[in-house]
Amino acid sequence: MSRIVEKVRGKGHPNIRATHPTTLAATVDSEISLAGDCFLMVSADKSPSTLSEDFKNAARKRVKIMVRIIVGSLEDMFECYGDPSLSFEDTHTMVFRKSRYVCGKTVGVESSKSAKDIDRRIVEKLRKGAEALIELTVLD
Repeated sequence: MSRIVEKVRGKGHPNIRATHPTTLAATVDSEISLAGDCFLMVSADKSPSTLSEDFKNAARKRVKIMVRIIVGSLEDMFECYGDPSLSFEDTHTMVFRKSRYVCGKTVGVESSKSAKDIDRRIVEKLRKGAEALIELTVLD
């Protein structure tokens, strides 16, 4: 078994609400509106299409993906799963879903957390523009 780790760096934004009950998202875009209640990070340095080929190939199997969100000294974790139908086509937004729904934005399905479940101390720091790291680890 090999570990494949993908790191996505970005930052928070004043409009981050992180209240969506079924999804969690990060975007390469620098601006989001209040309507985007699933967002946790803006200005991400990667999108689904720019994740490594090793990660994408591994996540196209039914594997567990551990996700760590790190903001300063705070950390939250959840798990989700890969799926053979993941396309990683989107060039802007990556989404983790509690459901099994897959589109070009989807990076993981059957997530154990959504935006509303993330530690609210992390969300508050992100609303103030804090730097953030999302670390995706898949065991292949």
